[in-house]
Amino acid sequence: KAGSGLFQWRSGMRFCVVGAGAMGGVYGLSLIEAGYKVNFLDVNRDHVDVVKENGFRLSGIGKQKVHKINISDNENDFKNSADVVLFHAHTTGTKSAARSAAIVLKPDGYAITLQNGIGNVEALLQVLGAKRVVGGISYHSAALEDLGHVNHTNDGSTFIGELDGTISPRLKSLENVFQNALLSPKITNDILGVIWSKFIVNCGINPLCAVTGLRSGEISENTAADEMQTKILEEIMAVVKAKGIQVPNKDMISYVKDLSSSRYNKPSMLQHIEAGRLTEIDSLNGALVSEAKALNVSVPFNQALVQLVKAREFAMQQLFKEPKVDYEKLERLALQEK
Repeated sequence: KAGSGLFQWRSGMRFCVVGAGAMGGVYGLSLIEAGYKVNFLDVNRDHVDVVKENGFRLSGIGKQKVHKINISDNENDFKNSADVVLFHAHTTGTKSAARSAAIVLKPDGYAITLQNGIGNVEALLQVLGAKRVVGGISYHSAALEDLGHVNHTNDGSTFIGELDGTISPRLKSLENVFQNALLSPKITNDILGVIWSKFIVNCGINPLCAVTGLRSGEISENTAADEMQTKILEEIMAVVKAKGIQVPNKDMISYVKDLSSSRYNKPSMLQHIEAGRLTEIDSLNGALVSEAKALNVSVPFNQALVQLVKAREFAMQQLFKEPKVDYEKLERLALQEK
């Protein structure tokens, strides 16, 4: 109830979601439904304007509600207001979004990254410092159906952990918050291992779906895609072994394939491709290729996949260009130059 002590306690803790897209919407709106105060920051002005005008709609998994929220594309509107930043920025903008988080946070506040890929923790550390960063990874899934509309498509766990492996009071407090918001928190003393585990999952599924248009569960049903996935995962695990990373699951290849075959959602990278947006390939398989190069490990299938995703990304962006690309004119000009 609005007058209860519990609601007042929850309202006293302030959050800011940096990156109010699909996953940021799910987490921020779930916290609001649990009684917490949450601001939203996003660089997509069209999205921000729609949410200001019509509210932020959350659907899926038994949910169907429109929330009136505080949202802005200017971090100074929320300066020094947040005890905790939930960092959901697109990985192509992590560094600039980290600077925005620094402005939004109170002096004693901290940020938790819940992004896919590797390198995000390191980017936050550079801006905020080691004491103000908590690691996290989410196994929830969501889709931005339209501007101002988030669909919660899969209910999973939220892993959280201090970078030094300690079980701190703030970690226990955050666990309680996520529990109240029905986000299924799990504390781990090896958050980097868990982040790498999700990284392997994403690298083995997302780009294949982005290039082929297949949904996760369709990969195993297609011989070519299934064989390609195996090659990609074998290369990834060679890098993981060379780097000395310990992941929770001993047979990650079988784990990824089993997980992939049971899901029929559209991975975020496929969503971005179809919307003509930049993907997170550089923080996924692109980052894997960089790690492999430093370790002198050969990863030709992953290298090819990165290039194919970027080519597909470019092709889809062409479709959304205004004015539309005049291919007949381009062909005439090309012939004249010969």
